[in-house]
Amino acid sequence: MNYDMLLQLRMRELSIDLFSISFLSSVTSAVGSLATPFWGALSDESRSRKKVLFIAILIALAILPGYTVARRAIEFFLVATIFTFFASAFDPIAMAIFVESSAISRSIVVSVVNAVNSFGMGVGRIVISPLLNLLSVVHVMLVLFFAALTMLYFIHRAAVMPHHRYEIQRTNLQRVFSAITSKSVLKKKNLWAMYLGAFLRQLGIGGTFALIAVYLVEEVGLKKSMTILLASANPLMQVPSHFLAAWMMQKISSKYIAAFGMLTSGFGALLFAPADSALTVLLAYAVSGLGFGAFINGATNFVIENVPVNRRAEFLGLLTSVRSFGSLFGPLLAGWLAAFSFELVFVTMGSIMILGSILTFVYCQR
Repeated sequence: MNYDMLLQLRMRELSIDLFSISFLSSVTSAVGSLATPFWGALSDESRSRKKVLFIAILIALAILPGYTVARRAIEFFLVATIFTFFASAFDPIAMAIFVESSAISRSIVVSVVNAVNSFGMGVGRIVISPLLNLLSVVHVMLVLFFAALTMLYFIHRAAVMPHHRYEIQRTNLQRVFSAITSKSVLKKKNLWAMYLGAFLRQLGIGGTFALIAVYLVEEVGLKKSMTILLASANPLMQVPSHFLAAWMMQKISSKYIAAFGMLTSGFGALLFAPADSALTVLLAYAVSGLGFGAFINGATNFVIENVPVNRRAEFLGLLTSVRSFGSLFGPLLAGWLAAFSFELVFVTMGSIMILGSILTFVYCQR
């Protein structure tokens, strides 16, 4: 996620147009929407989730430096396609490993994993901000690349845990589409509505942040380093939100937590429309971060509660997939709306996320 804003700034340095910059998010989302259920299903069938994850991340990291040598939009799109395909293995497989290897409450495990991820993202942005005052965007991207290489060490050191394998061997095409065609599972407690709400929320979020760095620099008038620093409020606000969501799920259904997160995310997007200073931008980021923490914990737990144990990674992959699919359309819509007004972008995206919240609240069953 920290790479996303750097890519926006880098592409703008190369005088690439706004639509192409926003389209990069659509490219990564399109690939991710197909890749995540594939990797999740493959790991469900594999004897070792860790081995699948290690190989995928190794290839992804080998591709990542390609962004630093890209000069044209098509080159950024090519690197993004290959990198995203392999990097998409991380979310569903890592979450499945954590859930299966822990003896504590599932909701607590999910919240801790999400909180650590958010904390890392927030600290990363705080570190990146001063680096942009000292180094070029490309050099900062290289710093992040070398930091990311440490992932291989930690994946290698992870414990190998046995899991309930999905015994039916499927083709690669079946691995991609098996979850979304499993009608009986999707109908359980109207699980489909959670996926639909997640899609709409991510469409709105994808559109909100597709051009956010450009908006803050060119419209609000902030420095590049300040845009990254303020953006750290989003993931850092997610950290307490993750733990608050875990506590609340001990008392109320996870569907309400997810719906609240979607609603709050929508309000966060709306707050960017009138933003005219660092303080108002900070507030918008903070509210958006609060929304994500509630949404992702509620949605993840709702999925885990309502899918077969031996297909857990597959359906977690589908959750990431529908979110990626939402991010495919959000940036495209934002790129078109931005030609008229950035304010129109934020109002539209906020409204879409609020709609997702309503659908989730009404149709998902406790």
